[in-house]
Amino acid sequence: MKKTTFLENGQFYKGNIHCHTTCSDGKLSPDAIVKAYQDKGYDFLAITDHNVFSHYTCYNTDRFVMIQGVEGNLRAPADNHREYHFIVLPGPDGHWEAAEGEKFAHGERLEIPMLSDKASVQAYIDDLYRRGYMVMINHPFWSRIEYDEILGLNNLFAVEIFNYCSQILENMGESNVCYDALLRNGMKLWCTAVDDNHNDFPLDSAKCDSFGGFVQVKAEELSERAICNALASGSFYASMGPEIHDFYIEDGRFYFKCSPVQKIYANGDVRQIHCAVAEDAEHPLTEMSGELRGNEKYLRIECYDFEGRKAWTNPIWLI
Repeated sequence: MKKTTFLENGQFYKGNIHCHTTCSDGKLSPDAIVKAYQDKGYDFLAITDHNVFSHYTCYNTDRFVMIQGVEGNLRAPADNHREYHFIVLPGPDGHWEAAEGEKFAHGERLEIPMLSDKASVQAYIDDLYRRGYMVMINHPFWSRIEYDEILGLNNLFAVEIFNYCSQILENMGESNVCYDALLRNGMKLWCTAVDDNHNDFPLDSAKCDSFGGFVQVKAEELSERAICNALASGSFYASMGPEIHDFYIEDGRFYFKCSPVQKIYANGDVRQIHCAVAEDAEHPLTEMSGELRGNEKYLRIECYDFEGRKAWTNPIWLI
């Protein structure tokens, strides 16, 4: 039996689902941000200003789609260093239509409740979920949130494994250790790469925080509904640059294909399963396969190109 997170039919669409503009603390207007991502060849974008919901259907074309959303957070007491931030996007079919709570309107400002304990975090997530949204927890490393402060939270669909803004400006954007700890402890969450761009520096600057983290979503079509359905089901991968073409498990073996890279690592809840390293750029790797041990709970793969840029599959669960 073949197991994969990718839809059988459809194609890959490139997008950023964490983005800020002058409507909160970004330095570029929505017009400028949308044009910048269109010029870079992106297929979709979610503008997720802090606690200001957006639904920019005016930018939709046959080749570019906006995803409605917001970055919401709880307000921490002065002596609390933690930052619980969440990306909020439309939930998949079924959940979206059957939601009990009221949907947010374009430009609506979200309430910012006080962070007191884990129950207050769960109540915040549950309110969003009840309204029909799916919720992702953002940049755990930057937020100073330990894995056990996420463990047990319900109604989350993903974790940012890579946040380009946090990485390029503060070296705090990679959260793979936290992510794997959650997976090992039974939380079935997808992983995303995002920009979280605020554009404090020009688009051509080495410190520009745009275009460094994205998701490639395999969806049936380029529409908000199709993209959100695919995100919810895990039919995507996260990347800083490399392309992943396929990843599946069948008859006790895993199979992985990608654009030319230097390193490929396959890992799960047990220690190193398989790795491959190219000796030089003239002989890059484009695939890897191998036998499973048979006792894994899940398997996921990371690959690195010759510039050190990474891509991450979502985990395939085996139990």
